[in-house]
Amino acid sequence: MNLKIENIRDATSNEWDEIWQQCDYATYFHSREWAEIWNVYTKNNIRPVPKLISFSDGKKALLPLSLQPNYRGLVKTYLSSPAGTFGGWIDQDKLEIKHAILLSNLLTKKMGNLCWRVNPYDELALKINIEISREDETHALNLSNGFDTIYKEWTKGHSSAARKARKAGVFIRLASQLDDWQSYYRVYEDSLNRWGEKASNKYGRELFEEIFHRHSHSIRLWLAIYQEEIVAGALCFYAKRHVVYWHGAALDKYFNLRPVNLLMYEIIKNACEEKYLWFDFNPSGGHEGVKSFKKSFGAQPLACPIINKNTMISRSLGIVSRMVKRFLPW
Repeated sequence: MNLKIENIRDATSNEWDEIWQQCDYATYFHSREWAEIWNVYTKNNIRPVPKLISFSDGKKALLPLSLQPNYRGLVKTYLSSPAGTFGGWIDQDKLEIKHAILLSNLLTKKMGNLCWRVNPYDELALKINIEISREDETHALNLSNGFDTIYKEWTKGHSSAARKARKAGVFIRLASQLDDWQSYYRVYEDSLNRWGEKASNKYGRELFEEIFHRHSHSIRLWLAIYQEEIVAGALCFYAKRHVVYWHGAALDKYFNLRPVNLLMYEIIKNACEEKYLWFDFNPSGGHEGVKSFKKSFGAQPLACPIINKNTMISRSLGIVSRMVKRFLPW
């Protein structure tokens, strides 16, 4: 008997949490928490609309979707995960390729406007034939062989830089209160001034305060301290087997102390000790220098292509919008 989708309904919060916690290939970006953070930060402009998919063989999958209006609400776009992060389905029923094909068809042919970055840790999603809008990749370390093996693969520059930072008096700790997060944001503002137009994104203070107020075990802000001052930081998110370095910033006047190298040393070492399988540096946003930095830690490239689907109405409104901006720039 041919497999088919028998039912699609809204998923409950408990269903979302349980499936996310049990799914081996889930990332933090598939969590309800991540979707709700963006819902609050965007003042309900991005709204979680998770779907529970039931198959004719009794298996189930969850689509952690969010919905975002465009063009003054005339069209709506499904986000497989907010902020262009890894999306797709999650499950606890050991899906097969036939389930993945049905799910991808549902996403790409039934959802209308869609933005989906394929999850590099979902082997099924990477095997099926999906029309790609843009190729992309992340860089990650497989932690299964332990920290000592990983550390040996680092360039001499990285290993010596971590020792230099520690010798200079830099130490690493976790942020524990709002003041820590606010101080980190000031470091981020300093980095934004340095990056200028090259910055991939510019996030408001409210986003980081909302992340802090979650008080979540899945969120850790690691800080590099020198002479009682926060000089660098790394915001990491944790799932069942996956750790991702989502955001980082550092004060340029302390670059010579190499605090970022010590941060990476301590974060990756901790991930190994806590038996996570992957440490993910996240996509590089097209910045070759950032990509080279990640590769020098021994990180391997993992494909995470982007799929964008736009209806005819959405494409037409996009053309009109660009024409208006061109001829009526005010």
